[in-house]
Amino acid sequence: MHLIFVGFMGSGKSTLGKRIASLIGKPFVDMDDRLEEIFGCSISEYIKDFGMESFRQEESELLRILMLEPSSVIATGGGTPCTKGSMEWMRKHGVVVHLSVTPSVLAKRLEGDCAHRPMLADVALNDLERTIGRQLLVRASSYSGADTKWDEEEFDDELLAAKLESIGWRMREVL
Repeated sequence: MHLIFVGFMGSGKSTLGKRIASLIGKPFVDMDDRLEEIFGCSISEYIKDFGMESFRQEESELLRILMLEPSSVIATGGGTPCTKGSMEWMRKHGVVVHLSVTPSVLAKRLEGDCAHRPMLADVALNDLERTIGRQLLVRASSYSGADTKWDEEEFDDELLAAKLESIGWRMREVL
């Protein structure tokens, strides 16, 4: 079983995932990094050359492969749970945690990195928060399928321990 983080880009899936993987002694997998290794180029370049539909197919295939590997902590791409059947597949093979962060905080975190984010590359800085808010609304039904939702935007060790304890009965399967 896996511990799987879902949420919008910039929500902290990779940062938090690495911390938790270290705490529980499990390997950490960042799906975006793994896809870039497979592609031999950035996700932005892949999407530019092959399109979003091809990217989502590759992402779904990687998700299925990862779920069959030994237990790990996984940071998905922001859109991974939006592909039909992905959330169900993740829940079947792990505990899914939705990192829910407000559009204003996401905009602040992402404002210097939009050029590398295909969905935000052409968004004007003064429209970033509104664009993120609209995309979150579109993805809300997908993210809501997670086993649990964490609303905190920062995690100290004490809060992190409390959050892990809150899903402890599910975590025992992962550990």
